[in-house]
Amino acid sequence: MRVLNDSIASLTGSLAKAVSAKENTKKADRGEAFDSAEISEAARALQAKATEQPEETMDWLDVIDRGNGKFTARFRSTAEISRVVKLGYMMVNGQKVTLDKQQQKELMTAGKQMEKDRQNVINQFMMEQQLSSVRQSADGWKKAAQQQSRVTQTAMRLMHGHHVSPEDEKELAEFSSELYTMAKSAGALEKIREDRESRERDRKISEDNARQRAEEQEPKDYSTKPLSEYPTYETQVAIDMSGDVPQIGAAGEVTIPPAGNS
Repeated sequence: MRVLNDSIASLTGSLAKAVSAKENTKKADRGEAFDSAEISEAARALQAKATEQPEETMDWLDVIDRGNGKFTARFRSTAEISRVVKLGYMMVNGQKVTLDKQQQKELMTAGKQMEKDRQNVINQFMMEQQLSSVRQSADGWKKAAQQQSRVTQTAMRLMHGHHVSPEDEKELAEFSSELYTMAKSAGALEKIREDRESRERDRKISEDNARQRAEEQEPKDYSTKPLSEYPTYETQVAIDMSGDVPQIGAAGEVTIPPAGNS
């Protein structure tokens, strides 16, 4: 029926335009002024109807039913919040819940804070990852420098015929077989007679080297906690539908603790 009425209105408008154009032609032949063609009210209504945006009729999906007609709508991004604020309302449980200007402002503020806190968590996570990598690199350089110092000292002691522990000799041989062979040959030719103080000094050096190696072999934990153990954030707004007219409360950011800590 509506289609028929619209067609009749459109046809009537077209006929009116044709008649008006014909009359204007006659008036032009007579030297008279033209009449201006106007759009009918029905045509104006049809144009306005065509430009209207369709209303949102689908329920907001991320809603928690608290019971007794109370609900909590959850938003995971500012894009979701902007969509609701642009519409000025949202559908909850089949009912239209309207937000006034203050509620829209609170919702946008909470959403911005949510995004800021999420970014802070990501920044903290990335910083800890970088610090862990720096510590690991520093320990690697320290280990290499200490080993270089130890094997050089061991080679010098062997060259002078001093007592060297089997562990120190093994470390030198594994580090550089050529340096080890050279030091052993020089030590054999030197044949220095060691006294008790020299032996005690060399023993302490070997003990210090053994302690260093033991510390280097101790396992170190460079791990950082996964992103899943950091809190996340979302924006929530309370909705009371227990009465005749849905009431919407203040919007706010909610901290979601890591899984297992709730």
